[in-house]
Amino acid sequence: MVVMKGVVPAGRRLSAGKSTAAREVRKVSAINSLAAVVIRSPILWGAAAAFCFYALIHGGLVDNPMAVRYLAGHWVEYVEVGMFFVGIAALTLRLQDVFAQRRRVDAEPLGAIPVGGQTLDDVDALLEELDEHDAGERLTGRLRAALDFVRRTGDANELEDHLKYLADIDAARAAQSYGLVRFVIWAIPIMGFLGTVIGITVAIANLSPSQMENITDVVAGLGTAFDTTATALGLSMVLMFSHFVVDRQEQSLLQRVDDASWSALAGRFQTIDSDNGTAFAMAKLGDAVGRSSARLLESQERAWRSMQANTKDQLSSAADIAGTRMAASIATAVDGVLAGWGDRLQDANRRILADREDRWSSASDSMATAMQQVSDLVVRMDEQQRILVEQGEILGRVVEATRDLAALERTLARNLETAAASARFEETLNALGAAVQLLASRTGNVVDTGRLSARESVSLGKAA
Repeated sequence: MVVMKGVVPAGRRLSAGKSTAAREVRKVSAINSLAAVVIRSPILWGAAAAFCFYALIHGGLVDNPMAVRYLAGHWVEYVEVGMFFVGIAALTLRLQDVFAQRRRVDAEPLGAIPVGGQTLDDVDALLEELDEHDAGERLTGRLRAALDFVRRTGDANELEDHLKYLADIDAARAAQSYGLVRFVIWAIPIMGFLGTVIGITVAIANLSPSQMENITDVVAGLGTAFDTTATALGLSMVLMFSHFVVDRQEQSLLQRVDDASWSALAGRFQTIDSDNGTAFAMAKLGDAVGRSSARLLESQERAWRSMQANTKDQLSSAADIAGTRMAASIATAVDGVLAGWGDRLQDANRRILADREDRWSSASDSMATAMQQVSDLVVRMDEQQRILVEQGEILGRVVEATRDLAALERTLARNLETAAASARFEETLNALGAAVQLLASRTGNVVDTGRLSARESVSLGKAA
C-alpha cells in the first residue's frame, strides 16, 4: 500500500476526530458540573442575599432604627447576618429539592408487577427502563441500587433486607447533608459572644478615672456587646426552626420513597417461596444436597473431635510427666542453691555482728575517755572561775581603799594648811597620826603592801 506524502489515512482521521470529540464532551461535562455546583452553592446565594440586604440598608430603602441597630451596627453583626443568609440559602435549596423530588415519587418507573413475578434474567431490562428517568431522583437511585444488588448476587431472597439497608443509608445521608446548616447554627451564637467580648473590652478600655463624667464611649461599648448577642440568638432561633421544618419535609419524602420502592420491588422476582415449580424443585434439590453435606460435615466433625480428644489426652499425659520431672529437677537445684546462699548469709551475718560489736566497744571507750576529759575540764574551769571571783573581790576592796586613801590625802592636805595657818601644828599632827593609824587598821586585811604603821604615817605627815 502506497500512501502519498502529506495525505492522512481516513481511519486515522476518523480516530483523531473521535478522540477530539470525546475530549470536547468531557470538557463540556466538566464545565456543566462545575456550573451546577456553583449555581447550587448556598455560600454563593447567601453572600448574594446578604449583599442585597445591606445594599438596601445603606441605600436608605430600609431605614428602620431597630433593623439598623441590630443588623448593621457592628462588623460582627455583618458576619452574623451573612452566615444567617448562607444557612437560609442552604435550607431553601434543600426544600426546593424536596418539593421537586416529591412530585416524582408518585410515578412508577418499573410498571406494575406481572402475575407470577419476574425472573432474575429480567434485571437488565428493568435497569434499562430506569435509564430513561433522571438519575438524580431518589426513587430512581433507590431502585437502581436494589436491582444492582440482585444482579450482582444472583439472588432475590435478601432483597427486602437490602431495601431496609438502603433506606437507612439514605436517612443517614440526609442527616449528613445538613452539616453546613448545623455549623452555621453553632457559629452564629459564637460570633455573638465574640461581639460581646469585644464590646465589653472596648467599654473597659474607655473606662478611666479622668473620663468618669463622660461615659458615652462606655455605654456604646456595652450596647455593642448586648446587641450582637441578641442578634445572634434571634438569628440562630430562626435558623433552628427553619431547619426543623425542612427536616420534617425531607423525612416525609424519605418515607414516601421507602413505600414506593417497597411497592415496586417487594415480590417482583421469583424466589423459593413462589409458586414456580422449577424453582421449588431446585429448592428441594438444594435442600437435599444441604442435608447430605450437613451429615458429611457432622461425621467429619465427630472424627476430628475424637482425634482431638485422643491427641489431647496424649499431650496432657506427656505434659504431666515432663512437668513432674522438670519440677523435681528445678526443686532440687533450687534447694541446693538456697542452702548455699543460706550458709553464706549466716557467715556474713556473723562477721557483720562481730565487726559491729568491736566498733561499739571502741566507740564506748572513746566516749568514756572524752567524757572524763570533759569532766576534768569542767572542774578546772570551776576552780579558775572561783579564783577569778576572789581576785575580783580583792580588786574591788583595793579600789575602795585607794579611793578612801585619796580622800584622806585631800583631807590631810587641807588640815595641814589649816594647822599651819592656826599655829597648832603639833596638835593637828597627833590627830592626823591617830587617823592614819585608824585607817591602817581598817585596810590591813586587803593587801600586804597597803599596811602602814602609825609611825610611817606620822613620818609621811611630817614629810608632807
